[in-house]
Amino acid sequence: MKSALPESTKLYDSVFSDKQKSDIQKILDEINENIYNYSTKNLWKLDQTIGGIGGYCMPCDPIKNPFSGGEYRELFRPLQYARSEIDITGIHLHSKYIVLNCGLHLESVVRLALKQSKHFGNIRHMNSTLGNATKRLEEINTIPDFIIKNLFLFVKIYNKSKHEVNQDNSRERLFMADDAIIAYYAARIIGVKLLEFLEHDSVKFKYPIDNSTFNYS
Repeated sequence: MKSALPESTKLYDSVFSDKQKSDIQKILDEINENIYNYSTKNLWKLDQTIGGIGGYCMPCDPIKNPFSGGEYRELFRPLQYARSEIDITGIHLHSKYIVLNCGLHLESVVRLALKQSKHFGNIRHMNSTLGNATKRLEEINTIPDFIIKNLFLFVKIYNKSKHEVNQDNSRERLFMADDAIIAYYAARIIGVKLLEFLEHDSVKFKYPIDNSTFNYS
């Protein structure tokens, strides 16, 4: 956790249980000790325990799209892209894009919550940023505090991922593997909690881990 951004550390402390923190630390040890050939087996096993649809149950090859269109594509395609960055491109080089895709997932989930709310119109929030959409979600005043609090924490790291240039001169790269893993699991947990609150169909089923590999030929 030494290389994590302060925003990531706050997410880590706020979102995860002690058991999840222990599991995440073991995963980070594997990734940071084996930079070029790390195993993601335990990473996706932990992802599966969160429930709902995550990268674990989608192909790592982004060309194999399980959701050709509609609501599921908007909600979960970013998580498949995050998995692709982890399993194919490499988490150490593309940590920023993993954080970015996790933010896109949460943006879609929050927009869905606003769309379903009787208090707000369907159309005007469909292009809202995660920060603005979360503020509107807070106004509904029925969403559990855990969700709102941690969405606001996630906004801080997500906004940093949208900058093209590293603005922190003290770091060679703004985002490290620690940030990417924390962001991924935090987004999954927050997203599932909100989808459960919405009684979304995606959280009513159990999904197997997709063990397919990327074909480099």
